[in-house]
Amino acid sequence: MPTNRSQTNRPALPRNRVMVAVTNHVAHELRCARDYGLGCEIQIFGLPSFLARDCTPELKRMIARLAPIKGPIGCHGPFIDMIHYSTDPEIMEVCRLRYLRAFDVAEALGARYVLFHSQYNPIIRVPIYPATYREQSLRFWPEIIEEAEKRRIAIYIENMFDDAPEPMRELAEAFGSPWFKLCIDVAHAEIYSSLDITAWIDAFGEHLRHVHLNDSYGELDDHLGLGQGVLGIARALQKLKATQLPLTYALETGTNTVASLRFLGLRKLSPRS
Repeated sequence: MPTNRSQTNRPALPRNRVMVAVTNHVAHELRCARDYGLGCEIQIFGLPSFLARDCTPELKRMIARLAPIKGPIGCHGPFIDMIHYSTDPEIMEVCRLRYLRAFDVAEALGARYVLFHSQYNPIIRVPIYPATYREQSLRFWPEIIEEAEKRRIAIYIENMFDDAPEPMRELAEAFGSPWFKLCIDVAHAEIYSSLDITAWIDAFGEHLRHVHLNDSYGELDDHLGLGQGVLGIARALQKLKATQLPLTYALETGTNTVASLRFLGLRKLSPRS
């Protein structure tokens, strides 16, 4: 991070904009969020093992565990096999049901957003693919956006294997909805794309609302703590802050979350806080 951070003792990000992703190390991740006064992005209910059955008992337990959390709550929706832009109507219907179920979970958790992957696959190199993705996405999303507006829970679309930001940006521009915004996963963008991270941020522009942060050795999505890998995290943060957008940031760093908070210059709350 810039040298003046240590001189001024100011955190790199505002505490009330930082969240901890809750996924593989639930107790540790919730403890970090509680001890540092942060929010949580609940990711475990995005797995098919939860959404394909009645997960009410687990959901109730999670709601109780979120009671001491002071920051914002978000929810990661389903992403495995969710080809929402399929030309097969039955596959689209499964995606529709899973996405709507994700809103039930998000509402129960008190989440302000539910996050879905773009599902764009750059490995499919056939001439009609980009147009099919766009046209089918334009058919699929309006009902889901209507649900988002009705429940006052925003949709954030995250880049995964995307090698360019244009397909996501074009959808956000086409809908022009405050309930359909974009999430940039910095590691995904740096690993799976040859574009500089600043180009992604510029391309998303005013549609950007959320950021996923973790570090990597440069080839795989290692979910390392910030500063433990080779990604240009500090430069990305500078660019993101310069947008002056009301961004939230979720740390997807698991057992390395304390190291990530140290990197950001965030300290534990005092017992009186």
